[in-house]
Amino acid sequence: ALVNVNVLKEQVVKYNKQPVPDNLGEQVLCALQSLFTSVVSEEIKTEGVYTLILRDLLVSLEEVDSMSSGAAEVLVTILESWHCWKNSERDSLVDRLFTSQIIQSRVLTALVASDSIRNVKCAFGDIKFVDILKVTRMEYKMLCDIKTGGCGTTNFVHHVISRCPPIFIIVLEWEKSETEKEISETTKALEWEIDISRLYEGLEPNTNYRLVSMVGYGDENEEHICMAYEKNQWVNLRRESLAGEVVGNNWKNVVTFCGERKVRPVILLYEAV
Repeated sequence: ALVNVNVLKEQVVKYNKQPVPDNLGEQVLCALQSLFTSVVSEEIKTEGVYTLILRDLLVSLEEVDSMSSGAAEVLVTILESWHCWKNSERDSLVDRLFTSQIIQSRVLTALVASDSIRNVKCAFGDIKFVDILKVTRMEYKMLCDIKTGGCGTTNFVHHVISRCPPIFIIVLEWEKSETEKEISETTKALEWEIDISRLYEGLEPNTNYRLVSMVGYGDENEEHICMAYEKNQWVNLRRESLAGEVVGNNWKNVVTFCGERKVRPVILLYEAV
């Protein structure tokens, strides 16, 4: 899913010129470097290269995360390894591409429960996905920390960002017992393009992001799959090879695919338009 984000591929090539830091995530970082480098150079298409590189990456990830880890946990591990990978200007790959604040680095991510999406959609009917996200967060409260000069009371949260990173991540939480209909209803509520200025304060109107890839898992052994938008069509990319299964050229095809195979989208990767 990550190698289908164009801006990420472009930046990894630049960061590859910098030495790899010596830390616990070094093996993960080296494996990620090899993967992206081979994709950009198209060496990945050489027979046997894809399988070898992916195996090395999985082995390095298993040393950090257990095999039972979900996609979100693995993504966190990858982002943490990239956090200490800096370019000549001392910007980390994560700060440059994923974070919404210059001073206090924070990956721009929206976390939402799948049943909340269905409930809001059912209540409001014709409502955009980004507005569903906004509604689900309206009741979110946090304690105003006295230690940092706060008032000590619990207040509603205002989501304000000072800059738009090239990549925006949405993570969906599932109960794992959803029916085909519930999976279809949830996936149908998702949208290919979203305007995050409706979700965060401080942005110009029409700050649009477009879905480029997503990770999901099915019922059978909870195997994770990746779907990406390539050459004007959605493709189901298999772990065993680079050859993908064509899903269709519009979002309705994705909804049908997810419903019939009970594939629950978990990580949505959006790229700034």
